[in-house]
Amino acid sequence: MKKIFILGIILLFCLCTQNGETQIEPKDVVDLLPLDGEISGWSKSSATEIAENESQLWSLINGEGQIYIDNGFVKCAFQTYSGDISGPVDLRLRIWDMDDTANAKAIYDELESGSEIPWTNNNAGVEARYELIIGIVVDYYELEFWEDKFFVWMQIDADTQAGLDIAQLFALNISTAISDTTQNE
Repeated sequence: MKKIFILGIILLFCLCTQNGETQIEPKDVVDLLPLDGEISGWSKSSATEIAENESQLWSLINGEGQIYIDNGFVKCAFQTYSGDISGPVDLRLRIWDMDDTANAKAIYDELESGSEIPWTNNNAGVEARYELIIGIVVDYYELEFWEDKFFVWMQIDADTQAGLDIAQLFALNISTAISDTTQNE
């Protein structure tokens, strides 16, 4: 009888301390990639590329990966999406798990070129920025942000406001997925 009483108190204590919230498993970079059609009119146009160690990262991006390794890289996922903005357009997305917020912020700061425009109104993540790059063949936007332990980079092959709007929509979608770490019961 005494054992049942103690077990009941322990069970009651556990139920009362949940506070109506359940922790969801930590996010994985692959789970943060938007699904086909999640952004209307946009679908994956390549296989997802994943790196979970230094040698896999070197295979994906060679020497470009050293800055991520130096800043706590755990895992990354690369995905290309195709859609239409007055013609076919590709968006290349890279999501990095940098192990903690300090590393995610550090990589964001280290990759700053100084010519980006801060995205400060209803932006994705803790900090976000974008830049119009004038290329040899095509002009394009790059957009970066960090949130929690994640650093996100994307490039869209469009130099119009519509192209930037799509990149920002992808960023907001991913930012929402990252910040959705608790679920009310």
